[in-house]
Amino acid sequence: MEQNNEFASYVFHTQGVCPPEIHFRLSGEDTVHQVRFVGGGCPGNALLVARLVDGKPMNAIVEYLSGIECRNATSCPDQLARAFAAVKKGDLQPAATFKVAEDAVPRARICFIGNIDGNQEVLTALLHAVKDEHVHAVYSVGNLTGLSEQNDNVVSMINKHKIPAIAGQLDWQYAQGKEAAPVAPLSLKNRDILLRLPQMLVFQIGDQKGMAFYGRYIQDLPGYSDFAPFALEMNMVCDLTRFMKDESVFPALEAMTPQFSVRLVVFSESGEWKHYGFGGVMFLGIGSAYENGFINWGLLENTADGLKYQVRKTPFSPE
Repeated sequence: MEQNNEFASYVFHTQGVCPPEIHFRLSGEDTVHQVRFVGGGCPGNALLVARLVDGKPMNAIVEYLSGIECRNATSCPDQLARAFAAVKKGDLQPAATFKVAEDAVPRARICFIGNIDGNQEVLTALLHAVKDEHVHAVYSVGNLTGLSEQNDNVVSMINKHKIPAIAGQLDWQYAQGKEAAPVAPLSLKNRDILLRLPQMLVFQIGDQKGMAFYGRYIQDLPGYSDFAPFALEMNMVCDLTRFMKDESVFPALEAMTPQFSVRLVVFSESGEWKHYGFGGVMFLGIGSAYENGFINWGLLENTADGLKYQVRKTPFSPE
């Protein structure tokens, strides 16, 4: 590795020890910085290891820490050595940039758009219908793209109308140039637009803060951490409830809501129009923008009686 002053951040998921994650940074010729054992374990020992290895070459640390045992034939130092070994082998990549956009302006009426799936007709009709609702913000939280030849047109329209959008799973794949056959590759301009899309949007409705994300693919990005901001909310929706489909765990979900940092959680991977309320938190499942002959969108309002949510439908027949 060429010497430079840039840092690369890593997240290693451990096995057999108390802390589930180890976070660290590398600079120059694999010099170690800012090691953190996250989520459990003995804080004193973890801090000692972190201080001893700070500023040391990664290769030398692997030699000294590898093979130390505490329980389960491993230990925190041994797991750190395994993390460094994984970096050397190329099995552990630097953490991806997890982008969070924020619209800090309090809104009274917000429209949520679901999966467009590369359908320009649907997007055109949807924007026309929403225009009559006098909303203060329109957020796109589903896949803009799909198995369509109109993907470029849809991305261009979203960009032209300056609609805040988050990257759906297909959008993320297509941004990497991984379009599924027989989908034509996006233009370089629109691929760049998709690359710049955030994975999450934080917004304000009245005095309530909300978050919107697509779904589980975010957890598979290199470097995703269960201790990142809003990870608790995402994990509860994606893993515990399976996008609110497992009602047996709703009591456990309600018990966790006091730890949430937002009062609204919006997601769209399930592709279903649903909404629930637990422990003072509203969960909104955003479905497809078009299905069964109707254009669909979600309308969230801040009223004198509190937040009100409804799914709006308009008959539509594609040409």
